[in-house]
Amino acid sequence: MIEVKSELRSALIAARAKAQIDEPDAGEALVHSAAQILSRIVTPIVAGYIPFKTEIDPRPLMRALAARGASLCLPRTPPKGQSSDGLTFHLCDPDNLDHLEKSGWGVMEPKTHLPEVRPNVVLVPLLGFDHFGNRLGQGQGHYDRTLEALRATGTVLAVGVAFAAQEVAHIPIEPHDQRLDWIITPTKAYPIPTLGGIE
Repeated sequence: MIEVKSELRSALIAARAKAQIDEPDAGEALVHSAAQILSRIVTPIVAGYIPFKTEIDPRPLMRALAARGASLCLPRTPPKGQSSDGLTFHLCDPDNLDHLEKSGWGVMEPKTHLPEVRPNVVLVPLLGFDHFGNRLGQGQGHYDRTLEALRATGTVLAVGVAFAAQEVAHIPIEPHDQRLDWIITPTKAYPIPTLGGIE
């Protein structure tokens, strides 16, 4: 399974890099394709992320949600050597550089003094996804552990955000892998009907 996922990651890294070049306005397009979900979310706490390398930029979608009354937060990754821990989320303006610092993983994240919160909507970055809501990440398991913990304590909507080119027919999964509730790409958005997605 590790070898299969590794080969798939290599192909998807290339596909995502090409999509980022071909679709420079993909982040803004997310807002239009997500109109259905935007209209149904009422004043949530939304966790987004600062795009790393070729990840699709969720900040236009985060701003649109904030304009509808959402509070925004960003994840902090556990220090290297403590990778078995999940993410923590802190209230943060993703456009305010004074709120951000670079983690040991090279990811921009909120500073430690910002208030910690529990999001009820999580915008999830990924390398690949399938129509069943399965997701392939970077391999550290941060989001899988975090979504499992959040789901154990209440309702949370896990929304995968990606370029359409990151979709594959089948993502190989393991027991610890957490599925998504929604998928949003620059061209469409849809719930995963067998999970907790908005019907």
